[in-house]
Amino acid sequence: MALRCGLAVTLATLLACGSGAALGGGSAQPERPPHTMETVIQDDALLLHRPAAEVRRTAQRMANLGADRVRLTASWGALAPGTEDRRKPRFDAADSGEYPREPFARLDRAVKEARRAGMEVMIDLAFFAPRWAVASGNPIDRRHAWRPSAREFGLFARAVAERYSGRFADPGDRDARLPGVRLWTTWNEPNHPVFLRPQWERVPMRRPDLPGRAGRRRGSGAAMAAWRPASPHLYRRMHDAAYDQVKEVSPGNEVLIGGLAAEAEPGRGARRGIGPLRFTRELACVDSSLRPLRRRECRRFRPLRADGFAHHPYSRTTTPDARDLTRDRVQIGELDRLTGLLASLHARGRLARPLPLYITEYGYETNPPDPRGHTPEDHARYLGQATYLAWRRPEVKMFAQFLLEDIGPEMSKPAGSAGRWADYQTGLFHHDGPPKRSVVQGFRLPFFVETVQEPAGDTHTVAFGQVRPRPGAQNVVIQRRGALGRWIVEASLGLLAPGAPPRTGFATDPDGFFLRRLPFRPGETYRAIWLAGDRLTRVSQEVRVGTPRRLGSGIAELTRAPG
Repeated sequence: MALRCGLAVTLATLLACGSGAALGGGSAQPERPPHTMETVIQDDALLLHRPAAEVRRTAQRMANLGADRVRLTASWGALAPGTEDRRKPRFDAADSGEYPREPFARLDRAVKEARRAGMEVMIDLAFFAPRWAVASGNPIDRRHAWRPSAREFGLFARAVAERYSGRFADPGDRDARLPGVRLWTTWNEPNHPVFLRPQWERVPMRRPDLPGRAGRRRGSGAAMAAWRPASPHLYRRMHDAAYDQVKEVSPGNEVLIGGLAAEAEPGRGARRGIGPLRFTRELACVDSSLRPLRRRECRRFRPLRADGFAHHPYSRTTTPDARDLTRDRVQIGELDRLTGLLASLHARGRLARPLPLYITEYGYETNPPDPRGHTPEDHARYLGQATYLAWRRPEVKMFAQFLLEDIGPEMSKPAGSAGRWADYQTGLFHHDGPPKRSVVQGFRLPFFVETVQEPAGDTHTVAFGQVRPRPGAQNVVIQRRGALGRWIVEASLGLLAPGAPPRTGFATDPDGFFLRRLPFRPGETYRAIWLAGDRLTRVSQEVRVGTPRRLGSGIAELTRAPG
């Protein structure tokens, strides 16, 4: 069935086009999701460092856009007393009541406003350390990230977990308790040299002398030094200490490990990072063949304990589906490399349990303002494709939007220079307030269409999307651009619905997701429309179908359930 409708689409228009039976009459059954995937959003600048009224407005904006959860940073260095002191002050580090009042008051406010707006909260126990909790004497450690004390980090983790246990009296309202937080991550990007150092360390080694070297006996050995990863082993101790303390506060707390950067610059050294695959192997004390490492740092290794693995699979300079298997990186289109490694580590007893994947940071730069970014239209399309790439992995439980608003320019840098916009311009809104309209729409209604080819040669067009933010199943139609630019309402079918009649309108699953099969039409352009009421509608970005992607098995793999 092909229905022609104009560009100004409302529910009444579609009813007039003949699709009312599928939309308004309740006959369309919601899709059945293979799994759920939360949306988390982070903007510490707006939630932790603005006046109370603005924090409340920000939290409500995030909820209205469709975020399920807010990610907040509990900065150890910002919260602890005497952060620049060489010696630890006299205080109980496991009791947040003995920390400075104002920094915790800002975190309290953000947690309360997120919950007031109807969102859950996750907290990063993160950067940077107070000076008294790091190894001293390193001239490059200006942000106190050099070998943080695992014991002290564990005490800090306990202080924060107790405060947000749901039992802690609200300092601003003695008749109330602070909200409980049940999802935690330990540190942030520990494979990045800004956040944890040293990443590598030089270790003395011995090797046999080369034959014939004058004055030495063959095989006597010669001293040399080699770079070895250090940060994975530092981080493992920090994570273990925090995990024990957070779980002791409440066994219902979930603690994520990882929070890794997507890639690292080539090379080795204290200022160089470690790629996420190498870092994860070292964290689990195995080599590139997944054999146990015989090193001092791994002598007392026990299987890694966590409730999930956090990752930041940015692909800011590439399309979401970009893949480069020659590099140690895990961008959004390469998630299978990380999930596959985690499955292998669990099978070999290096993980205490299978670990689902939580994407806790993601975003694209927009041009304008950043000349190195993408157009707003491409930015919006990439959000739809990236959401699909995450959702189709059953191991992925969370997808992220990093920043509500751009950070803005560095005014000390010359106009037109690369440094002017060096910070993150990944927001849904410009730094001075106006929305990036295409990007906001792309976030509220992510949409992507691809063609897939089964091993037997059958080819299908598949449309994916999500409606945010309303709870429950939502009404959606898909349109195809026809001749002369007119949009045609396209009938579609649930992906695995043999014998069912195609529908021009359908209901999403209870979380707003849909996955539909369309008639195979190579090279066509599509869009989705959310019918949110008698008049209110929202339209996705347009997506043109590209080259077919080959499936490993059959089309059913697109809807496989986890486990």
